[in-house]
Amino acid sequence: FHRAQAEQIEMRAVIILAVLVFVSVVGSTLGESTKRTFIVGGWLPDAPGQPPQTPESIAKTLAPIFQDYLTDAVGKKMDPPAQFIFRGVDVDEYTSSHDLIESGGMDFLYSLPGGIACRASEFPWVPLATQQNMVGSMAFGSEALAVFSLKSNSAISTDKDLKGKRLGCGYLWSGTTYLEGYQVMLDYGLHIYRDMAQVRFYGAEYEDYYQDVLRGDLDLGFLASSWLVKNHAGDMGRLQVHDVKESLTYEGRTYPFPVSRLTPTYGLAASDKVGWMVKQKVLLALQALNASHPGMQLLKVAGWTSAANYGVVTTSLVKAGVLVDTPSGQKRCRNPHSALDIYQSIACPSDYFKVDFNASMRQCEAAGQPCPDGVICFCRPCQPKPQNLFSWETVVNLCA
Repeated sequence: FHRAQAEQIEMRAVIILAVLVFVSVVGSTLGESTKRTFIVGGWLPDAPGQPPQTPESIAKTLAPIFQDYLTDAVGKKMDPPAQFIFRGVDVDEYTSSHDLIESGGMDFLYSLPGGIACRASEFPWVPLATQQNMVGSMAFGSEALAVFSLKSNSAISTDKDLKGKRLGCGYLWSGTTYLEGYQVMLDYGLHIYRDMAQVRFYGAEYEDYYQDVLRGDLDLGFLASSWLVKNHAGDMGRLQVHDVKESLTYEGRTYPFPVSRLTPTYGLAASDKVGWMVKQKVLLALQALNASHPGMQLLKVAGWTSAANYGVVTTSLVKAGVLVDTPSGQKRCRNPHSALDIYQSIACPSDYFKVDFNASMRQCEAAGQPCPDGVICFCRPCQPKPQNLFSWETVVNLCA
């Protein structure tokens, strides 16, 4: 009898222990967990007419929402209370957010569509929320690509004839200024690297990009319609938008002015280590914000909605050679600030071969066009394949 009773007590102890472990695991995964500090990273492009962004300038714009507001609306209501801390990331290099995520030092990330798609592909992160921009009198959680030129530019009669035209491309991760522009060029027979002499790359300097179109230094540009309307609404009558899709809709509403394509806009992604309940509270808190909130006015956004489908951006990243598989089988996004990574993202057409990295870098100086400080330059990295010659690529690279 005593032995049976002892076994029963022992079994109950095992069951109680198992329940406690289960509650602990589920609580940390689904509930608020015991985490009391949540790190939110964020990135912004350079603003028109303003000095280049720094972690401090980014924090000045984003901390009122992602630190102050989330601490008040979510953190202080947790038991025990928690705080949200904001950090500007990826200013001079792409690796700061990657390294923070890899080391477990970041819980949320606010970034452009390519940044959200990259991190959600590299790590078990998920898009949580998408910001809404005011377009006309309505809020949209999508970026509308405008393929545009000056109406007075007689060189552009149609975007389908790009031969010999001068075009601009933006930041390597940008859904509108790079990825969609890349696809538009391919659709109309222009390859961004084969025809590099026709293409000027701008990184995140969208204002310089736009002004070059106005000056006539570029014939055709690819920029987000929301950026054009927000920063240069008075110029819209001077611009011609090409490849117009009149009936593009998002969340059941038709875009209020002519656009070429739609992609998701900036968003917030969350780590798989953050409990489900915390994610939900953050999403609900963001959705409760409206354009009258001081933080929203500072960021110049209209609202927040549940995460859009960033899969279309992921597909574009793969097509453009930005999101690749590593030898270990993991996904990795190219670093837009690394010369080697940008070189490796160059995908030459089938009838061209890619010149060796060092040879391509030397060709700029050999052509009398040395690369300015602070700029990454490649000169003719894609060369035509000579006909009927075996391994000519190797010979050319050795000679270079």
